Amino acid sequence: MDITNQELLELSTRIEREGLEFYTKLAELIPDPEVKEVLDLLAREETTHETQFKKLLDQKGDRSFGWENSEPLRNIINHHYQTDIFPKPEEFFEHIPQLEGIRKAFDYALEVEKTSAEFYGLLQEACSDLETKTLILLLEKAEREHITRIQALREKYSPR
Repeated sequence: MDITNQELLELSTRIEREGLEFYTKLAELIPDPEVKEVLDLLAREETTHETQFKKLLDQKGDRSFGWENSEPLRNIINHHYQTDIFPKPEEFFEHIPQLEGIRKAFDYALEVEKTSAEFYGLLQEACSDLETKTLILLLEKAEREHITRIQALREKYSPR
């Protein structure tokens, strides 16, 4: 049941790296320059999140943060993060029309970002260190901002 800092570092790194790859590849598949710009921004932010989380844990070392025995955190790790987090964007376009593929990609991105925000929210709630709690809260907020941006992109590709 114990959740180690190393496990969280590996998981958060995987979440952010897969997000970077997903948004970068999706931007390559979408012709709209405005959408490409937003996806490129999301990709850059995923890289920043990874760096922030790694720096946070590196500074704190192997200290206890209060999340080690969090059952809700363990549940989300076990139920949402045991396989690939983001699919390959090309999979959305192999057998379906381009427009529908874009919507499906955004739908999936929304679900992943919601789960990531929930992950950081649970981590923050379980954390007993005020400075760390604040930094994780900022990561959660950034994930929620991603949700808002992706919802706006999804709207752009919704049938009228």
